[in-house]
Amino acid sequence: MRSYFETDAALSYKKTRNALDDWQSSTKFSLWLANGNISAKAIVSQLHRFERHNGANDSTYWIVFELLWREYFHWYGRRHGARLFAFSGIQNKTPLTSFYAQRFRQWVNGTTPFPIVNACMRQLKQTGYMSNRGRQLVASCLVHELSIDWRYGANYFQHTLIDYDVGSNWGNWQYLAGVGADPRGHRKFDLQKQTQMYDPDEVFIRKWQGEGMTMSVDAVDMVDWPLDTNE
Repeated sequence: MRSYFETDAALSYKKTRNALDDWQSSTKFSLWLANGNISAKAIVSQLHRFERHNGANDSTYWIVFELLWREYFHWYGRRHGARLFAFSGIQNKTPLTSFYAQRFRQWVNGTTPFPIVNACMRQLKQTGYMSNRGRQLVASCLVHELSIDWRYGANYFQHTLIDYDVGSNWGNWQYLAGVGADPRGHRKFDLQKQTQMYDPDEVFIRKWQGEGMTMSVDAVDMVDWPLDTNE
């Protein structure tokens, strides 16, 4: 935290936070918050000290805004209890999704027809971390492109992310699946458009070898599960 605020990164946070693979683009406080090493209050206190010396702008405000989202999902989980993990979410609305073992394996291994999703998933498998933008894209892909029950994605994140937080993880997955706290219903991202916006030269995709994967989401019939445990 001290190291971050010794730089001027906070002044451009809102502009850089959607970068897919730059360690300096976002605060990276999530790991330390999730593990209890620092508190949100300590971060805000340090941020206000930074603003007194360097000025405040939309970016410094946005750091507080993101912390408020984290706080919101904490109380969201406390309020809704077991509904946080329910297929129909807090809205009691059943999504039109199921479980397709082959599709889920492609998603986990980063071998889907969507290069940016593949790159994000391979990054996660190797590092335990993925950007906020990446998490939204892979969640949208799982639910809307692959038609898989959102809980499988949330559970995979739970066991893979180094900054896993119960409320933020499950609350955001509900949000993307259209069964959570979103009056618009669900959030589906145009993956090609997102690639053009956030990785136009495909630098991130090439680094994590996301290109050149399968063009099909069904190599085997959906009933051919459970999968071979040796794979």
